[in-house]
Amino acid sequence: MDVSEIKWNLAACRVNAGLTQEEAAAKLHISPATIVAHERGKKNPTYAQLLAYAQIYNVPVEIINCEVRK
Repeated sequence: MDVSEIKWNLAACRVNAGLTQEEAAAKLHISPATIVAHERGKKNPTYAQLLAYAQIYNVPVEIINCEVRK
């Protein structure tokens, strides 16, 4: 996983889903500080967390995980 790209994808997907960091944290049952750490690239999300993000943001996990190839 490339954390530098994942952080941008996480933030973009959250905004596109119309959620604040606090709302996303509540849906994921994690702290807002964890959302901030993931979106700033300070902490690498686990694959299970990426799957959870993808579910609440309604996007394929590959979009967040930078696995989509052109």
